[in-house]
Amino acid sequence: MTMLLDFFTHYHVPSMRSPIRSPLSSTDYFEFNSNFTDKMRKIKIPLPPVDEKKKVIEDVDKDRRYTIDSSIVLIMKSRKVLGHQQLVVECVEQLGCMFKPDFKAIKKRIEDLITQDYLERDKDNPNLFRHLA
Repeated sequence: MTMLLDFFTHYHVPSMRSPIRSPLSSTDYFEFNSNFTDKMRKIKIPLPPVDEKKKVIEDVDKDRRYTIDSSIVLIMKSRKVLGHQQLVVECVEQLGCMFKPDFKAIKKRIEDLITQDYLERDKDNPNLFRHLA
């Protein structure tokens, strides 16, 4: 919101504000000014600060971790026993409509689910995983 207010405080903006008063507040209403003309045809919109961008990326990664976890648990609930490669392939297929998951992230999530006792490795074949009910 503050970035938007900063943007509208500059003079080269194709918008009209109501009510018109000097300080901006969060209740001000903006509308497109179709009568706006300027020699410059490009309007520069400031980018968000780097700190805010890092926070957004961290939040997205955190949400994706939960999504990957739920996908792995759902697959393993239905299959009970599955090899590592098959689990990764099915997880990528299931999550492909939302985002392209990283193979390293999937492997990390599998290891975390093992430590959280949702999955276990087979004692005879370490490439097989079992779902713990």
